[in-house]
Amino acid sequence: MSDTNDLTRNLDQLLNLLDAPASQAPAPAAGVTGDAIAAELARPARATAVRSLREAPEIEAFRRELVDGLIRADTANRLLKLIGEVVTRVIR
Repeated sequence: MSDTNDLTRNLDQLLNLLDAPASQAPAPAAGVTGDAIAAELARPARATAVRSLREAPEIEAFRRELVDGLIRADTANRLLKLIGEVVTRVIR
């Protein structure tokens, strides 16, 4: 049971790590005129449909299968830690 608790904690930490960059997107520059970049910046801001993975059906299915013992906890735990390390290095 401890492996499952560690694993779900690692899954939550990874999802928190992935959620952080979406809220830290840079604001577009203002006041620049005269070229193609200025024209692009003058347009209305683009919107993206950034959604948290936390509510994704795939994550819920993964969590459910993990808790039900259909996925080996030690293997999944190592994978989540590896993904967390990679994402941390890419973000920095």
